[in-house]
Formats: sequence, structure tokens, C-alpha cells
Amino acid sequence: MSAISWLVLAAAASNPCLEEQLRSGHGDTTLEELRALCQLESDPITSSAEERIESEISTSDERFALNAHYNNYILPASYNRTPNEDGWRYHPESMDNWEVKFQLSVKVPVTPSWFGGKGRVFVAYTNQSWWQAYNKDASSPFRETNHMPEIIYFHRPGWEWGGWQVDSLSLAFNHQSNGQSGSQSRSWNRLIGGMAVSKGDWALGAQTWYRLKEDPKAYPDDPRGDDNPDITDYMGYSEFLVVHKREQRNLSLRVRGNFNTGKGGMEAGWSFPIWAKLRGFVQVYYGYGESLIDYNVKSERVSLGFEFTPWL
Repeated sequence: MSAISWLVLAAAASNPCLEEQLRSGHGDTTLEELRALCQLESDPITSSAEERIESEISTSDERFALNAHYNNYILPASYNRTPNEDGWRYHPESMDNWEVKFQLSVKVPVTPSWFGGKGRVFVAYTNQSWWQAYNKDASSPFRETNHMPEIIYFHRPGWEWGGWQVDSLSLAFNHQSNGQSGSQSRSWNRLIGGMAVSKGDWALGAQTWYRLKEDPKAYPDDPRGDDNPDITDYMGYSEFLVVHKREQRNLSLRVRGNFNTGKGGMEAGWSFPIWAKLRGFVQVYYGYGESLIDYNVKSERVSLGFEFTPWL
């Protein structure tokens, strides 16, 4: 007997409405529909992170629904004070400081739930683009697009320490590439372990990774071999995320880097509701690794725009 069936039968003894639904209700009535019909109470949600997870679970098997992985946004006013022209291919036209930055990040489950509903495998895809939309002299090219497909196992262990609950443990195979060739090609593959915890309106996340080794290039323009052998000098081996939700506003901070080299990057964000699912979004990035083409070049960027799915 499934856990859901056991729960329903146990509750029926004290709920006449539920007992009637078991006896004469429609055979494919879901647990959520039974809760609504008979006013059954769900377990209380104790954190904003848990609220997001429960919302994702409720839609994960919908045929026409995609869940957000990272946050999704478009930033029409994105200003980089220190643009990197080394990889610019549209000379004699210069690169604009102003561009459009956007991110699309989704995930879908590809297995049923395992371990009593605690574990599941997802595939995810994240696209980040930097578009020189206002650079009419260079025909408004996309300066850089980073593609990041992943396959991830998420597990909800149900642990709790001092009021902090462990929302998820994860293990992922991650590929990231900018889809270019020759001297502009950038890519790497990683195994990533992660952990997310939350308490009330605070959520903390940590990831650490192992970069899968690649053979060195036989010559500078070799299409095979490692495009960026020193990328971990700038991107490091770990990343930390802090998110605070207050009155539907999100404050976030992501930090990654290499303690040995002293190089890394920091991204801060603030989002707030405007109307329906549209949110205002302010983002600041400082340091290395904002994009793959600039992994070893420092960015100083401030961006304004809109967010569609927040962290929390």
C-alpha cells in the first residue's frame, strides 16, 4: 500500500467527508482534490524555501508546466564599466558599455520519485546572454551566450538542526559552454555537490565542484583539448548563496572564488513585485567569471530590469 493510501485511510476514521469520498467518490481523485473537498489541513510550511519546494512538487508532473531552476530575468539596462574588448569580433566598431543581459533557467523531472518521495532526478538548462542591443553600428550582435545543461539528483533528507532544516542535497553533472570555436571557445565539465538549508525567510545554499580533466591542446587553434585550463584559478571550486525574503522582496548574494589565487566573483540582487508575476530587479556583479568569455577578466556591472521567477 502506498504512503498516500495509508494516509487517506488513517484520516477517514475521523473525517466523515473523507469516508464518503472513499466509498463513492471518483476513482482518480487526487490527494489535493480530497484536501480541498474535505478541508483537510496540510503540514504547516515553516520557511520560504519549503514553500517554493512544495509549489514545485505540486506542478512537477503537469504536462505543460516547467519549473524554474535558477531565477529568470531580463535586464534591458545593463552597464559594464570595464568591458573586455579582447574577444570583440566586430572591429572597427567598438563595444558598448550598455547591453541587455538575460537568463532563462528551467528544470523538469525525468524519473518518478524515489525513497518514499524524497529523491528525484531532473534535467536542467540555463541560458545566460549578453546582447549588444544598442550597438547599431555593429548590427546589435549577441556578444556572448553561455549554455549550461545539467542532470541533477535532488534528495530531501528531512533533517533539522537548531531550527534550520535541510531542504535538499544534490549531485549533478554540469556542462557549460559558450558555443563558440577557435580562440573564442570556452567550456568545462564538472561534478557538483550541493546543499540547501532554510529557516523562516532565510535560505542558504552551498555548492562545491570537481572539474573533469581534459587533454591539453596540441596547438593553439586545436579544436580539441582544454579551452581554458586555468578557469578554476578565477572560478574556484565552490559557490555560496544567501537569500532573504521580506514582504515579497528578495535580497540575494552569490559568492564564488579561489582562496589560493584570491580571485573570484560576487553577484548581489534585489527584486520586488510590480504587477502579477512581473518583478523589478536590480543586479550588481563585481569580479571574475561573470561569463565564460570573461572568466579571467574583471567585470564591474550594474543592471536594471525585470525578474519573472525569484529565488524565493
